[in-house]
Amino acid sequence: MGMGASKDDNKKLQGNADFKGPGGNRGCTDCFCSILLIACWAAMTFVGLCCMGFIQNDMLKEGIPARLTNGMDYLGNICGVTDYNISYTGENTKDLSKAYYLPSGAPVCVNSCPTAEEEYNGYYCKYDKQSEVNGQETAAARSAVAGVYMASMECAPWVETIDAWGYCIPQAAIDALASAAADRINQEIVADCLTTTDSGYGVSGSESSYVSSDDVGKYWKDQDSPTNCTAQRFGDVVTAEYMNPTSEDGFFDQANADMYTARWVILGAGTGVAMTLGFVYLYILRIPGVLALVCWGLIALIEACFLGVAYFSYDTSETWKTDGQHSSSEADIMMYVAYGFAGFGGLWFCIICCLRKRIVLAIGIVKEACKAVARMPVITIYPVFQVLGAVIFLVPWCVYMVYLASSGDVAVDCICPTSMSSGYADALSGGSDTESSCESSGCFLYKSFAYSDDMKWTGLYMLFSWFWTSQFIIAAGQLVVAMSISTWYFTRDKSTIGNKTFFQTMKKAMWYHLGTAAFGSLIIAIIKTIRAVIAYLQNQAKKSKNKALQMALCAIQCYMWCLEKCMKFMNKNAYIQTAIYGYSFCKAARKAFFLILRNILRISAVAIVSEFVLIIGKLFITIMSTMAGYYFMKENMLDDLNGLWCPLLLIILFAYVTADMFNEVFGMAIWTILQCFVADEEMFEPAERFAEGDLAACVSKTQKEAGSIGKGAGVQPVDGGDKKMDPVSPGGGGGSELE
Repeated sequence: MGMGASKDDNKKLQGNADFKGPGGNRGCTDCFCSILLIACWAAMTFVGLCCMGFIQNDMLKEGIPARLTNGMDYLGNICGVTDYNISYTGENTKDLSKAYYLPSGAPVCVNSCPTAEEEYNGYYCKYDKQSEVNGQETAAARSAVAGVYMASMECAPWVETIDAWGYCIPQAAIDALASAAADRINQEIVADCLTTTDSGYGVSGSESSYVSSDDVGKYWKDQDSPTNCTAQRFGDVVTAEYMNPTSEDGFFDQANADMYTARWVILGAGTGVAMTLGFVYLYILRIPGVLALVCWGLIALIEACFLGVAYFSYDTSETWKTDGQHSSSEADIMMYVAYGFAGFGGLWFCIICCLRKRIVLAIGIVKEACKAVARMPVITIYPVFQVLGAVIFLVPWCVYMVYLASSGDVAVDCICPTSMSSGYADALSGGSDTESSCESSGCFLYKSFAYSDDMKWTGLYMLFSWFWTSQFIIAAGQLVVAMSISTWYFTRDKSTIGNKTFFQTMKKAMWYHLGTAAFGSLIIAIIKTIRAVIAYLQNQAKKSKNKALQMALCAIQCYMWCLEKCMKFMNKNAYIQTAIYGYSFCKAARKAFFLILRNILRISAVAIVSEFVLIIGKLFITIMSTMAGYYFMKENMLDDLNGLWCPLLLIILFAYVTADMFNEVFGMAIWTILQCFVADEEMFEPAERFAEGDLAACVSKTQKEAGSIGKGAGVQPVDGGDKKMDPVSPGGGGGSELE
């Protein structure tokens, strides 16, 4: 069997009186994988240092991030990067870091963006023309020569610009937007505040005429208070232009202002209130009858939906047969839909009947998980530590990737929009200075990057290192949560469990079992890397329009997706085995696999119940947090906000993320309690078990039912199990259905 499985792996678990779960002695597991992960990080650092130029390497050239952001002149030189001597002016483009656009759209490299004080004090031209302009002795002569080339769009005067990431953006372009808004305001005021006349004053038709300052007072509609109209219209137009959500500028201005004003409410409701509501939700679930009502109510609702859709489809089909507006085939299709949903409803009913006792057990498991998390509330913020770990890794990783991306060879390509006039094409022409000049009609240059095979493989390795590290962070978190919850379960005196327990188990997990987390995450990282390669091949196949290849790659991608999901599920259960017993990854995975097989019906029941609980919890936390934020802002901040929609959207986002992190911990706690319960049931006699509350009641009921059946059949009672003799028993153990 896989991974060296043996018959012993499928035997019921054995225990003794000294068993203490995670509290017992254990050793380091899968140390080699820890070393491999460290080596992966070291290799990633080596690649990054090569790309940054600290280490010389023939396969990896030094990257220059400015190559990704800086502009490129009309000859294909990257401003501030390319070492190109301009023979006409004696300058080098490496010293000219800014890109200034000529009227034609052709950029030239310059040393600085002109300011307001420098406006119209000089000219920027194509390099050969720049030399000619600069060669004139007087300002008048320079202006005359530049004027000639301005006509052909090869020169432009200095205008006030702002420096935006190395590009000189004309201030006039920004001012034009404000001017357009001012013109609109003026037109609105004139149209609404002055009397329409036919004598050339005020507004005649749709065109306004000039009114002298001496006569304008005669034409105010409101003679008593003419300024009221202008003030009112000014406010209306400004509101419509800048505060109306349909205006793009107003939309973002309003949103930014509201986000800043309500920032503490957003953070408080989206994180603090949401986290508090998570514990409130756990408390509600522990109230007798609430969780059972929720679960059975949702199960009944799903059955009602199946039957309701089936009835609606059947009724619609019967109506269509006689209304004369639909064909018989359409009516038949609706009838088939009715049959289908009726079948799903019947199947769902049968599944619930088979799992009804195990659903009761699953409800008990969820309640115990609620108690465990409530005893260690700090466990719910562990995802924050995971996020911090990911950020710490991402900072250098992103820097390395930027340098790697900028280390490729720059390829200057020519693109030719058909709408560009020949005049523009002539202006963009670069003469004979470079082979990259784009002289065809209506064409211009743009830059792209070409990478060697070594660089491509390096990029794939960097992607793999991210996959491995991110999955390792997730795996380590699952191990810590599993160890904390299993410690709670296998402790007789639950009052000794608290936040301190979480930190103790976290220390133990980090010291002994990071290798196991590295092993499991390595498998997922390999699968993800293969999927990334397949995605690349899919993109290439799409470009080649090879339909057969696209379908084949799509099928392979679907298979790999399913494999990834299965491995994540197996890994999670393997980590729980490691947390309880201290197994290495391979042994833990084997044990988890056979444990799942022996308790397949329990797994199904827990999956159903936990999914219900987690979805409802996510909705409860998100909705209630949003409502709390809404009522607080409505009562206390309504006059300070332009609207509530933007803060509410952010509260929803923050609350959803908080609820998702909370659910990650809670979901792992549920699955850990399930495995702890199975281990407890298989290893110990009823009097020695750790199960309490609802779980203890489930075991006791199982034993009574098994005992009564055994007496009637003349056999001895058997502990637990998904058994033939009690097909609806909530017990665990050897599943005879599988045999």
